[in-house]
Amino acid sequence: MTTKSHEHLKRSDMIVHNKLVILIMIVAGSLVASSAYSQVRGEGRYGFSERDYPGYNYYNYPAWRGHFRDRMYYEHYRHRFYRQHRRYFRDGRFDNDRWERRHY
Repeated sequence: MTTKSHEHLKRSDMIVHNKLVILIMIVAGSLVASSAYSQVRGEGRYGFSERDYPGYNYYNYPAWRGHFRDRMYYEHYRHRFYRQHRRYFRDGRFDNDRWERRHY
């Protein structure tokens, strides 16, 4: 035997539950989006420069021993990048304009 107050409590519990689920999804989405964004840009945080790692913006190798887009990553792949893209280097500098014309 259900009463109106029992039905009202059941309905309000469902509304609270739905709001809670939506809130959790928003918070989780925000955390995922902010952590993904932080991996994309490393220049400002780590101070990499074209002088240190010429062409570093174009390194597209997989993570190396858990490192991705940090100093150890660039050090590990530097020699491979130089060998694979030798034609884009001139006097130790990477020709970004030539790369952009060729790939984009």
